[in-house]
Amino acid sequence: MVALTRRLSNCAAVLAAAALLFVLFVGPAAAQTSGVPTGAIITGNATGSTGAVVGTLAAKAGVTTYICGFNVSAVGGAATVGPITVANLIGSSQVYQAPVNGTAPAPTVAAFTFYPCIPASAPNTAITVTTTANGTATAVDVNSWGFQQ
Repeated sequence: MVALTRRLSNCAAVLAAAALLFVLFVGPAAAQTSGVPTGAIITGNATGSTGAVVGTLAAKAGVTTYICGFNVSAVGGAATVGPITVANLIGSSQVYQAPVNGTAPAPTVAAFTFYPCIPASAPNTAITVTTTANGTATAVDVNSWGFQQ
C-alpha cells in the first residue's frame, strides 16, 4: 500500500511538472502570431512632381491603424527627395534622411519595413508618410502599407 501511495505521489508530481512546462513553453508560443496582420489590409499611395507628396494610411472610427512599411522613389531629376517623415505614430514621428533621387542609370529607393508593425498614436488616427518632391523630378512616389484592427 505504501509503494502504491508513493507511485501515485510521484505520478502527480510528474504530471504537475509537465503541466508547468507546457504552460511556460507552449503557452507563449501559442499566443504569438505569424506576423500576418489580423485586421483589414490597407495601403496609402501618392505621386507628385512638386511640393509635398503624402501617402496616407486612413483613419477609421473605433480601430487603430498600423504601418508595416513604406517606400519612396523618384524618376527624373538629380536633386535629392527628402526628408521622409512618418507622422502620427505612437511615441512620436519618425524622420528619415535617405538620398532618394531619380538619376539614371540606377535611381534610388528608400524602403523600410517594420516588424512588429507600428500603431498610430490613438484609435481613429491616420498615419502619413510625407516627402518633398523636387521641381526637376518627373515623378516622386510614396507607397505605404499596413492594417487596421
